[in-house]
Amino acid sequence: MPSEFQKRLSLVTILICLFFLILLGRLWILEVIQGERYLSLAQNNSIRLLLSCAPRGIIYDRSGRVLAKSRPSFSVTLYPWNLAHEDLTRTIRALSSIIKVEEEKIYQSIRECNRPFLSIPLKEDVDLSLATKILERKLSLAGVDLEVQPLRHYPDGEPLAPVLGHLGEIAKDQLLALRGKGYRLGDRIGQDGLERVYDQYLKGEDGGWQIRVNSRGQRVGVMGYKEPLAGNDLILTIDKELQKVAWDSLGGRAGAIVVLDPNNGEILSLVSSPAYNPNLFARPLSQKEWLSLKKDPSHPLTNRSIQGQYPPGSAFKVITALAALERGIASGNKRFSCPGTFPLKDRVFRCWREKGHGTLNLREAIIHSCDIYFYQLGLETGVDNIVDFAQRFGLGKASGIDLLKEEKGLLPHRRWREDSLARKWFEGDTVNLSIGQGYLLVTPLQMANLIAAIANGGRLYRPYLVKRILSPEGEVIKEAKPSLLKEVELAKGNLNFLRESLFGVVNELGTGWRARVEGIKVAGKTGTAQNPLGKDHAWFIGFAPYQRPEIALAVLIEHGGMGGEAAAPVAGKIFEAYFAGKRESEQQSNQ
Repeated sequence: MPSEFQKRLSLVTILICLFFLILLGRLWILEVIQGERYLSLAQNNSIRLLLSCAPRGIIYDRSGRVLAKSRPSFSVTLYPWNLAHEDLTRTIRALSSIIKVEEEKIYQSIRECNRPFLSIPLKEDVDLSLATKILERKLSLAGVDLEVQPLRHYPDGEPLAPVLGHLGEIAKDQLLALRGKGYRLGDRIGQDGLERVYDQYLKGEDGGWQIRVNSRGQRVGVMGYKEPLAGNDLILTIDKELQKVAWDSLGGRAGAIVVLDPNNGEILSLVSSPAYNPNLFARPLSQKEWLSLKKDPSHPLTNRSIQGQYPPGSAFKVITALAALERGIASGNKRFSCPGTFPLKDRVFRCWREKGHGTLNLREAIIHSCDIYFYQLGLETGVDNIVDFAQRFGLGKASGIDLLKEEKGLLPHRRWREDSLARKWFEGDTVNLSIGQGYLLVTPLQMANLIAAIANGGRLYRPYLVKRILSPEGEVIKEAKPSLLKEVELAKGNLNFLRESLFGVVNELGTGWRARVEGIKVAGKTGTAQNPLGKDHAWFIGFAPYQRPEIALAVLIEHGGMGGEAAAPVAGKIFEAYFAGKRESEQQSNQ
């Protein structure tokens, strides 16, 4: 009688034989019965991945108005990888005349293609007429497809370019740095502005079809589909209407405007003029177009609000005054005489008013922006004290705004002079520094942040542009909170004195009277910065309302001349627009 082990061994042997019989039967069916069919499929068909790009997230202003979105567009693409030479030649010859692209250029696109086994875009954002022609000739155009892709669109064009930035094809070094984060060669990613800083939130996740095509590149079946996932949305601090007012108020002049909430650092408007149209970058830019922008003498690619560096002129006098007051070197009653000239050793320094201002106290000197008063005040205060307070208010370093390539300006001091120029610091350097001239350089954003800190009592916030990041379903992914960089300790009496003096600049026939707004208590300071390359730069920094500030700003107009004549009226328009918009919103909410 067979043992239990032998029974089990026989059963396993039978099962193994049965398995091989089934496998041999399946192979016989595939090879003999269906062999011709699968041979045809192998010879005439291949699998292709047809990408469906995810739409980037929408960018909104603080009130929900669209600033950047994606719109559908048609792209003519070619998939040459499995085409016979004859088919490819016929296709390129026919396609060239339809899309008006030279045959050699199409061949060059194939040779230079960095998207192996993916379709090659030949013409993007084609109109409906051309798309229809492609569809009508689809059967005779082997390997040609008409793909619908999202195209980035900026409804407002130039005014918001410095904030939003633009897209461009990913570079090899960027791809290397972003390895493992879902990027591929050929992707279009943010190259500047918020589009770049928040690209990983905005970009979404591509999907697509896995399709079967025949030897002529024509679809014969769909094997699978993955739906693309849209990117996340950004809600900005920017007020679109105020941005438009600020842009229009420059009237095409070169310059920059920064408007922010002094109580939290939210940027309400950030303008740089001239600018470029970011819609140009929605499609690949030609070399000629790129060089035209890059070599434009008006520098439209430079964001002057954070990258432009200028002497602040008399707008810097607020620092000199604070340093003197806080160090106990001067009080509001401190008086100096201004005869129009100020001799110092072998040099003669002058006041902007040739006949001088006579004898003034500190408040009057601020209101009328007397240079000679501040020459003398600066010498008594000393360079070290002036530099100390400038540093406290963020000059000489980047603010940390959520944009790239922010410049930090230049805050000169004794050691800098010795290290950089191999020369000692002289009294003449202090004279220049005391009125915002000499080697001193600032950005418009730094000056806006400075006056905002004076407006709010000494709190220096990190300025920011993105309030919230939302998923496509509206879920809050990230929410920004005010970030206090530092709190500058100031005697309440000194701060109140300075704020009252700045109120006088605008409302007591001072240099900033053109910034007055009926019914709004505006405070501010003008600046006229000497420019060795041409006409003076015009400045105005200010805030309103004077007692409970809601808005602070800095206006710079390159080669604008006198700050009171060129920049102050621009500031007045912005203040007026802000409070008019606020009243309108309050009326609508009460209805």
